[in-house]
Amino acid sequence: MLPRTIRALLLIGATIAPTHIRANDSTAELATGGLIFTRSPDIEMRSEDLFISTTEIRVQYRFFNHSGRDVVTQVAFPMPDISFGMDSDIAIPTNDPENILGFSTTVNGSPVAAQVERKALLNGIDKTETLKKLNVPLAPRPGQKQDYPSQETWDRLIREGLIEDAPRADGNMTPLWVLKTTYHWQQTFPAGQEISVSHRYLPSVGGTVPMPASAFLDNPSILQIEPSKGINRFCVDQDFLNSMVRSPNSNWQQNFMEYILVTGANWSGPIKEFRLVVDKGAPENLVSFCGQGVRKISPTQFEIRASNFVPGTNISVLILKPERADPAPARDTDRPQSVAGQNCDQLWQQRNSIFKAGGYCFRTPRAIASFGNAGCKYDNIVDVPLSARDRQLVNDIQQVERIKACPR
Repeated sequence: MLPRTIRALLLIGATIAPTHIRANDSTAELATGGLIFTRSPDIEMRSEDLFISTTEIRVQYRFFNHSGRDVVTQVAFPMPDISFGMDSDIAIPTNDPENILGFSTTVNGSPVAAQVERKALLNGIDKTETLKKLNVPLAPRPGQKQDYPSQETWDRLIREGLIEDAPRADGNMTPLWVLKTTYHWQQTFPAGQEISVSHRYLPSVGGTVPMPASAFLDNPSILQIEPSKGINRFCVDQDFLNSMVRSPNSNWQQNFMEYILVTGANWSGPIKEFRLVVDKGAPENLVSFCGQGVRKISPTQFEIRASNFVPGTNISVLILKPERADPAPARDTDRPQSVAGQNCDQLWQQRNSIFKAGGYCFRTPRAIASFGNAGCKYDNIVDVPLSARDRQLVNDIQQVERIKACPR
């Protein structure tokens, strides 16, 4: 059995972009306010075979009803939480608003039509009905202009803290809620029989501006390492960091994934046989995650096997992907690798200097005090005539601000 606190590091020469992968079957009961996960004393999980990569998540279970009666219950599968705010950079892999991750499931090889429950939570408060009444999608696609809400609706969304304070004419809605999605269906577990349940879906993979190793070393919180708090989410060690430093001409793009495993403890007894395979995607990538008994089974895949496994924590995977940096001296301030090393004040100053040069009329007291509005021409930020180069630089700066959790 794996211990509750498990640590191991795998190095495979790469990077990853922010990604979140969460899921595990759990018995559930439908109750007012949503699904409540409950224990099932008659059903055991004989095995779980889990595959995690940045392109696909696959999981197969074998369940056995060891009681003398059929058990009919709701089975629930929680999907990744998706954040749309300033501190996130996500990708939605499908165009289906009801199944944004392309989730599918089978029982004994036959497809199951699962129902879906989606909730939009703002600071833990359910705002789903508010958004539905305003005809606002719970999962708007990033970068897609939203020009359908009226000005009144747009102002209300800003007032209630549901979206970033931005002009409606811009059309770029940045939601601040978290989307929680759970698929569920009614399942019969025949007495004294085993059934097989399989799922697959596309992970929501986000990204960061590629950064030099020095940016990670100067600010380890980017890798979710906080020594003063005893936090090292991916069990990153010095060898992992050294691997980045050994590639001085590389910038690193970061991805991370989390798979919800602890709900597996809701079944009767431990998971009899557990298998995890993590695929880093390319031999040159680096990967780190906490585990015990890890072995390499291919140039890109690593495996953990355990018997009588009791999940104590979820599985968090970090992947870094190298990108060759421009070997020329980085003198221009508009290069992504130069903004990555700036602090929040420097990033704010550079971003707003670009808009000042373009003629934007600032609205916030801080910006007005710093730049003034003399000679400004544009009240709407979308009207500021930025070059493609400046627009890309602004995007790069904003991504670094998100990573560093800079104040808005």
